[in-house]
Amino acid sequence: MRFATGAALTLALVPFVAREARAAGFMVRENSAENVGMVYAGEASRADEAATVFNNPAGMMHLAAPEVELGAAVVFPSVHFSGSATAAGTIPITGTQGGQAGQITGIPDFYAVLNLADNLRFGLAVTAPFGNTTNFKPDFVGRYQGIKQVALSADINPNVAWRINDKVSIGAGVSAQWLKIEQSVAVPQFLIAQRPLPDSVFLLNSHGWGVGYNAGLLLEPNMTTRLGFTYRSGIDHKLTGSLDFNSANVLGLPSGAATATGLNLPAEAAASLTHDWTPQWTGAFELEYDMWGSFKQVSVTSQNAPLTEQEFYRNSWMLSAGAIYHWTDQLALRGGFGWDQSPVTDKFRTVNVPDADRLMLGVGAGYTVAPGAVVDFGYAHYFGTGPATVTGSANSIDPLTHAIVLTGNFHNYLDYVALSFRYAL
Repeated sequence: MRFATGAALTLALVPFVAREARAAGFMVRENSAENVGMVYAGEASRADEAATVFNNPAGMMHLAAPEVELGAAVVFPSVHFSGSATAAGTIPITGTQGGQAGQITGIPDFYAVLNLADNLRFGLAVTAPFGNTTNFKPDFVGRYQGIKQVALSADINPNVAWRINDKVSIGAGVSAQWLKIEQSVAVPQFLIAQRPLPDSVFLLNSHGWGVGYNAGLLLEPNMTTRLGFTYRSGIDHKLTGSLDFNSANVLGLPSGAATATGLNLPAEAAASLTHDWTPQWTGAFELEYDMWGSFKQVSVTSQNAPLTEQEFYRNSWMLSAGAIYHWTDQLALRGGFGWDQSPVTDKFRTVNVPDADRLMLGVGAGYTVAPGAVVDFGYAHYFGTGPATVTGSANSIDPLTHAIVLTGNFHNYLDYVALSFRYAL
């Protein structure tokens, strides 16, 4: 009952949270307080918390006992634009810089690990592995390229782990993944009709389910070293919903059913090392390869002309290193730093995902409040290695008339605060 309640609570929270991510496009890695504090160093090899169910299911065999974990990360984003737009090459588009487009939101997670036999464990992970929100002011100068986008996800991921011997464990699972996309864009009726008219706005509201799988390997060559290797498949989504125009639609564009295709979310592979240098000091490293090359074009079909946004993401890398210092038997201090390559390129950057490469710094702590009960805290700051330009992007041109061009740069940074509670059964 405890496991079912935790999973149900996490799923209930997902529609209201998990909306903001700037890690590798719109991937969400902030799935535990320990991960946030160490910026994912040793994510696939630490195997010291129930979150290993998602990060490397083979790590369930390394846990001292079955465990449940419930937590959330809160995101404090800063997304600001500076630039201008013109129509037909000469007509200036009036408007503001869009204000603060980032919103404070949260990312919930739940994990449970149970014993099935001496060398066999079952685990359940409920996470939000993808998400994004940008919300500009309605008079944003780039409103014809995008005003608001909300991407939500929920991933239900049961896994099984088997210890082959005292040095080798394997694990695997399946994912049922729900994805929801909302997007609003202004319609330049004045340009279409060639007479003074107010802007209309269309809203795409779509959602759907996809299925994938994952596998992991944990090697423990000695008592102080763990090597982790994981693979998580890509998941292709076909979303259904509606494309609706607001009451300012004087051109008679029809509202109705719509389908979004091309949302082919990436496969991931990771190699990880955790080593206990001394009884007090542990070092951890992570190398992750995200196969975003599958995410090429998103197309929306409805009663209107098809709408297509060119994404053409590139495959990307994430590298991080971190350490844990066991100050006392009750208190562990953590920290990490890393580099995260964006899959978004200058040629195809959008106003809704104005992503760029970033550096990451994190700190955290874990405190044992009672036997088997641990509270973890993590804080991380991500800052871009430079401005994210939309100038010259294929998506700087509005998707309806192809006559309005946006130029300028985005300046972004993120702060994450995370809290988790773990209880060994």
